[in-house]
Amino acid sequence: MISFRYLQVKDDGEIRKLFTQLTKNPVDFDVEFLVNHKFAYCRVMEDDGRIIGFAALIVHPVPTKGLVARVEDVVLDKEYRGRGLGKKIMEDLIEIAKSLKIQIIILTSNPKRIPARNLYESLGFNLIDTGVFLLKIDNQY
Repeated sequence: MISFRYLQVKDDGEIRKLFTQLTKNPVDFDVEFLVNHKFAYCRVMEDDGRIIGFAALIVHPVPTKGLVARVEDVVLDKEYRGRGLGKKIMEDLIEIAKSLKIQIIILTSNPKRIPARNLYESLGFNLIDTGVFLLKIDNQY
């Protein structure tokens, strides 16, 4: 049975394994920091106790917009893709944002990830030209 819950420290190993399906780059993060961070809403999707998905809603205040959320690191185990579960994990994050009275959710998606981009558009996300800039501090990104 598919269920959602918040990330727990004990999930560290399973999450790292799942992230190898998202990126070939080494993943360096502190699970305990994410679990305890006031503005990080990290969700895992389970199938009968096995972690099959992850997504994070990171909230931050913006003086001119109020609370804004950013979706990060959406990943679904490749064995579970194509079943509508990506939509469910995104809907879960959207409901959390609504409960927090957030009016804006931002996400980025690689143009090569066509199924993911189609999913985001089906949920009402619009592609906007923001002129996003990125600075890699000590090449840590």
